[in-house]
Amino acid sequence: MSKPRLLILIGLAWLLALNVPLDMALAARPCKLNFVSFFQQAASSAQQNRSAVTIIGRYTLTTTGLGATQKVAMSNWQGNDRGLNLGGLFSGLYHAQNDPENIFYAIADRGPNSQIKVEKECRRTFPVPEYNPVIYKLALAEDQIQIVGETPIHTLNNQPVTGLPNTERDEAAYSYDGQTRLQLNPNGIDPEGLTRATDGTFWIAEEYSPSVSQVAPDGTLVHRLIPPGMTLAADTDLRPVLPAIYVHRRPNRGFEGLTISQDNSSLFVALQSPLDFPTPNVGRASRMMRLLVVDTHNLKPVAEYVYVAESASSFGTTKQGKMKIGDLAFVNPTTLLVVERTNKRAHIYQVDLSGATNILETHWSELPNTTQALEALSPVQLAANGITPVSKSLLVDLSQIPEMPKKIEGLTIVNPTTLAVGNDNDFGFDGFDATGRAVNNNVPNELVILRLPQVLPLNTASLGS
Repeated sequence: MSKPRLLILIGLAWLLALNVPLDMALAARPCKLNFVSFFQQAASSAQQNRSAVTIIGRYTLTTTGLGATQKVAMSNWQGNDRGLNLGGLFSGLYHAQNDPENIFYAIADRGPNSQIKVEKECRRTFPVPEYNPVIYKLALAEDQIQIVGETPIHTLNNQPVTGLPNTERDEAAYSYDGQTRLQLNPNGIDPEGLTRATDGTFWIAEEYSPSVSQVAPDGTLVHRLIPPGMTLAADTDLRPVLPAIYVHRRPNRGFEGLTISQDNSSLFVALQSPLDFPTPNVGRASRMMRLLVVDTHNLKPVAEYVYVAESASSFGTTKQGKMKIGDLAFVNPTTLLVVERTNKRAHIYQVDLSGATNILETHWSELPNTTQALEALSPVQLAANGITPVSKSLLVDLSQIPEMPKKIEGLTIVNPTTLAVGNDNDFGFDGFDATGRAVNNNVPNELVILRLPQVLPLNTASLGS
């Protein structure tokens, strides 16, 4: 063992002997030791896939009751969790580059929900309508995920936002048995993307409006960016600045991926699927996805790019509508990582924006245009219409990694050679028994740490600099 590493281990042992928490001990490491990774300890038991991507850690959240977790975050929470557990934890995932490598932020989506048939009608049920989205601060230790902080999201008037639908454009919400229609909540959000600025501000991408929200460090939802023309009586500062055509987002397929530039000036946001435009049938057969860039200073979009999804057949499915974007990670001003997936298979692509056409405020992004819809174009028709999509190259085929969880929705960069991915386990339940109590399955919340064979070209410059 080298002398510097021996000194590091002795120092950590001394701090632990004094009962200094692990995250504080790691935070005390000198900056010049950034490549002495928290995750190197697992390298000897590594698994490797054909792309030479190495698994260096698997971490699991201990089963925790949903109601108990909500009460920790909100002492006045009153609800019936029906025996459900905390889940869906990695709908959004983020690691801040200045944090210790074992510290992450995560967010679950709108809460436990499922679909059941009632009188031949398929109804979306919300068994815990009192559920409120929470931003979790996580620490990894041994093989466990530990919750070390909870930030519940609330309105300007300090009321829970909940995860209930906003308008009649959204899926109707019903009680757990599908018998009772629940009221709409214009403040409700369905979080699917999370990132954090260096000042402690959070940004959340969600599926209902769809919208992008700025959340203060204390959990106050301060600004919410939505498409124009929406009537939404929410208790926040609404900004109708997103492309108007986004009102045609496919139900339950709004914004899914979100990341922020290292200088905090730009947000990158991706729709999960092609728009239902000009018709749902066209949109669900389309491969044309949209990636938006938002200026965080003036809270307005500055660019919109075309991301061409892979063909469904290449992912082993027959329906193109099953292809989705899961999450984004910022590499540098012109480079992102993108999770593209079905529920069973996922790839991570390295994406180059530098040569792509900005279609923002063109007819491809305007509502009146139904004769030349982007979603109706095939990949070979893009060039003939003056559009260059983002270029992409496969970085990791997650399906080649042994025991990779299904439904990967969280992606973040830990350091230039290390990624973290997390699954959405849909709160780990299969339905309800005759008494209305949850029938829980054994699908855990998992975080998997991957070591890349190459170094990612990270830098801190701003977009367009």
